[in-house]
Amino acid sequence: MASTLSYMAIEARRQDRDRFLCALFAPEETREGLYTLLAFNAEIAKSRETVGEPLLGEIRLQWWREALELIYGDPNGVLDDHVVLAELAKVSQHYNLSRENLEQMIDARSQDMLDEPPQDEVELRDYAVGTTATLNAALLKILSPAGSDVPSTIWEASEHVSVAWAMTGLLRAAASLAGYQRVMIPQVVMQNYGFDKYVFFNGQPNPEIKQATKHLIELARAEINRARALTGGKVDKRYLPVFLQASLAELYLKRIERLDCNTFSPEIEDGRTLRQIKLTLKALCGSF
Repeated sequence: MASTLSYMAIEARRQDRDRFLCALFAPEETREGLYTLLAFNAEIAKSRETVGEPLLGEIRLQWWREALELIYGDPNGVLDDHVVLAELAKVSQHYNLSRENLEQMIDARSQDMLDEPPQDEVELRDYAVGTTATLNAALLKILSPAGSDVPSTIWEASEHVSVAWAMTGLLRAAASLAGYQRVMIPQVVMQNYGFDKYVFFNGQPNPEIKQATKHLIELARAEINRARALTGGKVDKRYLPVFLQASLAELYLKRIERLDCNTFSPEIEDGRTLRQIKLTLKALCGSF
């Protein structure tokens, strides 16, 4: 199968396997567009991780901002020296993707260059919307039937799914964040539970850290419930690549709970086959 995948598909699978799997349930003609957006998102998401220093990370993000200027200023220009950029230019033009939306995805990543955690839950949610809901908005644009608008309920529900997926991702990334001396638990939550960030940096999941983790699990689960309340837990199958993220988030959240809210445990990422089966069953029913 690997030999039949395009470069964009291979990059999406390598850097964002979960959302790559969700994209497999999209209409065939839209998949390359989804893979390209996932590859682009992966490129900007790893800006700080790639260069290490916040200033260099900002320079990398600025390069992508200037790349968008090139894409939208001269979409037929020569971009072949960067495969992801060249494919993004084609996809943006074909689906008439919003430049503002793509810029928001880049701008939101500036938060990754800061060492201070979000001030409160509102700021954390804003980060989740900026980094994940903006990506999903672009995916929905690609998935929507030609000449049709995405229903308002789908837009609203997708934001809740996006926030849940982003929060789940931050919990899963605990060990990586700690390694960079970063924490994304809101400062207010840390204060409420006596969360010591220096204990977190040492990878020690004490009771206070576990309580704060449980709080974020509840926030993420509440977002999933809101999305299901808006849609009855079902959507048009063409939108499933976005909404199946809620099903995966729920699986990860349950696993973290079974591991006593120890987000440093490598066992969180176990169960790949189970996740694939769950996605397939949900997709067949058109549910999430």
